[in-house]
Amino acid sequence: MSDDEIDRAELGDLGERLGKGGQATVHLLPSLRLPDVAGEVVYKHYHAGHQPPHGLRAIVRARSKLAAPVRARLDGIASWPARVVIEQGAVCGVVMPLIPSSYFDRRRLPSGKVSTLPREVQGLFVGPEVASRAGLAYPDMTDRRAVCRDLAGALALLHENGLVFGDVNAKNALFRTGATPSVMLVDCDAVRIRGSAPVVRQLNAPDWAPPEGAVLTQATDLYKLGLFVLRTLSPGPQASTSRSPQRVRSVLDAEGRRLLGAALADLGRLRPEAAEWESYFATRTGLSSVPDQVAAGSGRQPAPTTTSGWRRDPGTGRWVPAL
Repeated sequence: MSDDEIDRAELGDLGERLGKGGQATVHLLPSLRLPDVAGEVVYKHYHAGHQPPHGLRAIVRARSKLAAPVRARLDGIASWPARVVIEQGAVCGVVMPLIPSSYFDRRRLPSGKVSTLPREVQGLFVGPEVASRAGLAYPDMTDRRAVCRDLAGALALLHENGLVFGDVNAKNALFRTGATPSVMLVDCDAVRIRGSAPVVRQLNAPDWAPPEGAVLTQATDLYKLGLFVLRTLSPGPQASTSRSPQRVRSVLDAEGRRLLGAALADLGRLRPEAAEWESYFATRTGLSSVPDQVAAGSGRQPAPTTTSGWRRDPGTGRWVPAL
């Protein structure tokens, strides 16, 4: 068994069930700790017939081959599979870092029951009245720009390491606001390594399909990032389906409008890189982005996306630690 695998028997007793869907069930693993994962981990058990047919080990390996600081950064922005779980010689699930509780809300449902639910980014697209009725937070524009910055930073990290997220949509990223606004990508076992087939078929969620059709690439990630920026900065009626940059003319400055127009272009080669969006929003939120002067494929410098601590040197133009 390779270092990227773990036997089902080594997981120990399953803890609290954290979620269940049509394809898998997620349990806390209270007795398991992994040397390369900070904090608690969970077990995502695939239901019979829903195990990915191939490639899952490559997704785990994409993480494990990163330098430790870059791997820690990946764990900070994505619920990324850390081990493939094997039972009787077959893949039965994955072990992943536990998503921090700050990405969840306790809400009272219409039935009166109080439940803990993930704070999906679709909550950013609704207006204040709808948010109030649903018991959702309604972030201000500063927090919204910071969330846009962090999604851009997350996609930049993936792209620099040869990965395609693919199905960017309203439900497979979570967000938090407050002192450290940020995002967390989920369903990462469906990503694709550039040049390889995806582990599972990558799909376009309704209202997120790019102009070029069903084949998902880094360029389609960038188109969907543009849609996310548009919809996050113009919450309200029809925001979740809008593709019109006119909705944000009063919110974005000239540079932001230029970036958004290019992001939603039919030609993928015209779309700005995620790192360019990240740098743009960093200057509009008062929070620094991570350094952009690093070699592609080596990952970004180990700075959290949600804190400052970097400044651009006026002499060289490079990002350096703010001492």
